[in-house]
Amino acid sequence: MPPRTLTRSHPAGLLALAPLLMAASLPPAGLPGYAPGTGVDADAARRISRWALAEYAVPGAAIALVQDGRLTLAEGFGVRDLASGAPTTADTVFQLASVSKTFTAATVAALVDRKKLGWEQPMVSLLPGFRLQDAYAGQWVNARDLLSHRAGFPPFFGDLFDHLGYGDADVLRRIRYVEPATSFRDRPAYSNIGFFLAGELAAKAGGQPFPELTRSLIVEPLAMTRTGVASRLIGDGSNPGALTDISRSHAVVNGRLQVVPPNLSALFIAAGGFASNATDLGRYLTMLARGGEIDGRRVLSEAAVKAMFEPVIAEEPGFAEFPPIDAHSGFDYSPGWGVYHYNGLKVLEKGGALDGVRTLLVVVPQKRFAVAILANRNLTALPEAVRAALLQQAFGRPGEADLQPAIRAKAQDIERLLLAAEPRPADAKPPARPLAAYTGTYRNDLWGTWTVAERDGALDVQAGPARYRAPLTPWSGETFALRWPGVLSSPVQVPFRGDAAGRVSGFDYLGYGFRRVVP
Repeated sequence: MPPRTLTRSHPAGLLALAPLLMAASLPPAGLPGYAPGTGVDADAARRISRWALAEYAVPGAAIALVQDGRLTLAEGFGVRDLASGAPTTADTVFQLASVSKTFTAATVAALVDRKKLGWEQPMVSLLPGFRLQDAYAGQWVNARDLLSHRAGFPPFFGDLFDHLGYGDADVLRRIRYVEPATSFRDRPAYSNIGFFLAGELAAKAGGQPFPELTRSLIVEPLAMTRTGVASRLIGDGSNPGALTDISRSHAVVNGRLQVVPPNLSALFIAAGGFASNATDLGRYLTMLARGGEIDGRRVLSEAAVKAMFEPVIAEEPGFAEFPPIDAHSGFDYSPGWGVYHYNGLKVLEKGGALDGVRTLLVVVPQKRFAVAILANRNLTALPEAVRAALLQQAFGRPGEADLQPAIRAKAQDIERLLLAAEPRPADAKPPARPLAAYTGTYRNDLWGTWTVAERDGALDVQAGPARYRAPLTPWSGETFALRWPGVLSSPVQVPFRGDAAGRVSGFDYLGYGFRRVVP
């Protein structure tokens, strides 16, 4: 959805945020009162959270802290909605973004406990019609492969399906046309497609739609009363959700921090479509930190939790990993999690990001320590800053460097990278044909049917059954720039091609060729 400019802003909310916006432009600074290894209590976690809220100019955040297997803090800070100034509380519901992946892994683990699914059980044993372009991968891919990003899919690819209007079965069929980026199980590549497939596999094994399966196996046993599918709980801006104490998404648009529409998963719920709050996540993390048990009851077996936390495939730390993850910490994928080490301790971590929201979960199994951090601003590194501060205060060694300046500097680098706009070529040529020559219906086996139409002297694309719309603007000659709605969207160059008769016959999108079927 496109960013939306508010017609009214809450003066008190804007005035309260003014010093935060000033702080966001300051050079990287260290953590006040930094004292590695001196321990963390609820007061220290509050102090760190309030500092990070100001340091990163975030309207609102929430935290849940588990120590020695007990929930010691669940609290909100700042405002959940900059326009209204409504406060953030421990019960305020946030989109979880990719933190949802940990719930998918937990759902699969619960099915393994019940002997309805095996970690290594080939997907085709339950879904015999399933295929991948790599026939060998399609024959043998299993839940562990899908949940640890080693099925061979290209990285960060395919999220567009959440908006095109296709159903689960149609996307499941279309995935056979995705061209692999790597050999099966050769190296990992972060993939939301893999988690969508894991959700489909779990649903087949459990005999329920995936969201209902997660609710019955994980959410309800943990008495998580405000956790579920984000679109149902928070609504989409035009249609209200089931709850009112919800955090709005915030981003800087046209130089102003403001509320923006949520980016909601219609299809890839297993990859990023859940929502929750600090109170509920505190119970979830308590269960994980205690090896699957809470309140004297087992939700997952110790073996299931161990399987989730066991590294499956090594990865080089990428641009999205923050200190203490570095070249010396190690970094692996386990089912649903990233795994690294800090001062001899194994750390499980999963972060999430969507338009206007950032989330993070951390578990240190040896210490029965865990933390959830939720923030309602785009691209912010507040979650990584808070978790690093807590890890250093709790488990740091005297004399080790404060990680905050490095985290802040990397956050600024990432923001510049993701928000940088590629300049149009200095020698850009005008379109080679009248705009009407490019209009028509085009088809691709993976993406389906798209229409290019001319409206008010400009072109746009209407994609899939939902007719998801995006402008096509001239770039250079036969190449146009396509930019989907959303704060984090970047333009994609779309070159058109002609046939022997000189007519437009198709175009390419991310390397996939569309053929014209209606002139």
